[in-house]
Amino acid sequence: MLRLTAEQHEWLQSLQRERLAQALARVLTVQWPVLAAKLGDRGEAFVDAALLQAQRHGLLEPVHAARYVNLWCVWGPAFDDKPGFEWATEILRDEHRPPGVKVQQLALRSHDELTQRAAAGVKPEQFDAADAALEAVAAGPEAAPWIEGQAGLPQPRQVCDMTAFDIALGDQSWRQEYRLALSGGAVLVNRAPVAAEPQRYRTDTPPLPGAEVAPRQIAALAYPASRGHKAWLHLRCAIDTVCDAHVHPRVEFKSDAGGQVFMGMPARLIKSPLHAAEEFIPPKARTGPAGPTPAAQQGKPGAPVTTPVTEGALCRERPPRYVQITACTCGLRRAGAPLGTQQAVLSILPAEQWFAEFKALPQPTWQWPQQGARDIAPPPLVRLERDGQPLPVGAWQQGFSRLGEAFVNGMDGWYQQLMREEVLLSPRIEAVPQLLHGLAAFTWGAREAVTAEGSSGFLRAQLIARLVACATELTVMGELRHAGTHGRVRLLSTGRALLEADVMREQPEPALAERLMAVKTTWSHPFAVEFDALSHTGLSTVSEAPGSQPGALVGEAGLRPRPDGQGWQWYLKLALLPCTLSLRVWDPVRGEQTATRTLWPAITLVDWSAG
Repeated sequence: MLRLTAEQHEWLQSLQRERLAQALARVLTVQWPVLAAKLGDRGEAFVDAALLQAQRHGLLEPVHAARYVNLWCVWGPAFDDKPGFEWATEILRDEHRPPGVKVQQLALRSHDELTQRAAAGVKPEQFDAADAALEAVAAGPEAAPWIEGQAGLPQPRQVCDMTAFDIALGDQSWRQEYRLALSGGAVLVNRAPVAAEPQRYRTDTPPLPGAEVAPRQIAALAYPASRGHKAWLHLRCAIDTVCDAHVHPRVEFKSDAGGQVFMGMPARLIKSPLHAAEEFIPPKARTGPAGPTPAAQQGKPGAPVTTPVTEGALCRERPPRYVQITACTCGLRRAGAPLGTQQAVLSILPAEQWFAEFKALPQPTWQWPQQGARDIAPPPLVRLERDGQPLPVGAWQQGFSRLGEAFVNGMDGWYQQLMREEVLLSPRIEAVPQLLHGLAAFTWGAREAVTAEGSSGFLRAQLIARLVACATELTVMGELRHAGTHGRVRLLSTGRALLEADVMREQPEPALAERLMAVKTTWSHPFAVEFDALSHTGLSTVSEAPGSQPGALVGEAGLRPRPDGQGWQWYLKLALLPCTLSLRVWDPVRGEQTATRTLWPAITLVDWSAG
């Protein structure tokens, strides 16, 4: 890109001002012949001095500068610095008034002054004609625009502006939210009215020219159009004088649904319903009642088992529907800075409030090898509501039921591995899982945070969890043969890991993810080893030696984001750490020897999630 030095910039600016001065000087001989005769050869210098003064006042566009030259022709050079013209000084030094408004207000005030001073020799009609002629020349091709300015544009001549712009949301008494409280071993649920803070905003102060004024951000809660009109938006354009009562003010709504325009009297007071975007839920396949999943469909032992929930996903944040509002007039006042164009962006959030409650019971005792029919884990009790209306809970029930199935599948794989490797002979496993049972209640929904300048939406959430994440009692038994010896091994893992949480988020900070990611617990329940030597035909004996690493039952459980980002899900992971036993063998011939035997490597038993 070509860049000018400071000297080149100043030279080009002087050249363009000279060209404009030449064009305007030719007009003076026609519009102000008496003044042109007095100036003689100094006419172009007079215009150039006026243009330079206009530049100091920030009148950079040619049409603005040309109209300022016309004021010099009436009131004299540097009139705004002379006594009696304090009104002109006030207008030119007001930072809130755009250049076009300053020039027009100077022209209107000059017209009034000339009307009152009929004996001054200059008629208002002559002033108006010269003003229009100079503006036409500056806007035409004869005068190149200044380097800082734009090409000449038509300027408003009639007074037309808003005195205030009001925007407010209607009555919010229709809104209700769920409230949770823990009482003993149960959660009390109540739907209470929302004490929503009123949202009323007024703009009646003009901004600084050139300052970037961001549209006012307003958050509102509403239902989709299919559920009727609950939320309303109220707009008011306070008007003193307009150019055309059928044109201004002009209010325009733009959204993903299209646009709507109000002009004239209908735009002064608007009441419009607000609707959130309709949510598309894809159809789901018909499913039967929740039951045990066949082993062929469970996949590899320890493989991830997930059950996504289409409707009622925990703390799903739906995007708002945006509506852009623009209210405008010509933006010109006879005195003072104009209010100008007003803008606001409305974020319409879905008003639905959700409630979910889970009551899961402990899984039964299971044994390997299986003896008789295997007991089935009791189905969980699930309650799901939206705005007081119950919703289907089949997906949630299926998800929690698959936790027990995933545990059985993982244990089947472990048992089969023990049988294949034949390190532990005649293995037997007894497990009392007790995974993720207890009580958890969740409520969530959109809410707005209101300030004096606007509002923003966030997701309110409350969680009460009293869960036992893992209280598994795991017993592994079998026989071990080594170097002609025979022994019995019994490994026992017990422990209790709780998942208890009380989350209350009623403000935008801290972030929702920060609060929910903390709802997690981890555990490591080591195995205790019991080793007994068994009689055999030889003279060797075996016992456990120091240095055994019997491993542990480890895992974690809690809440995490869904992979698709559409809310949160419960999850549980369960795994076995490697188990290695140190053995001491005493033989009458060989003496004492030590050895290690690995009973199993690291194994993933459960990788489950639902939500």
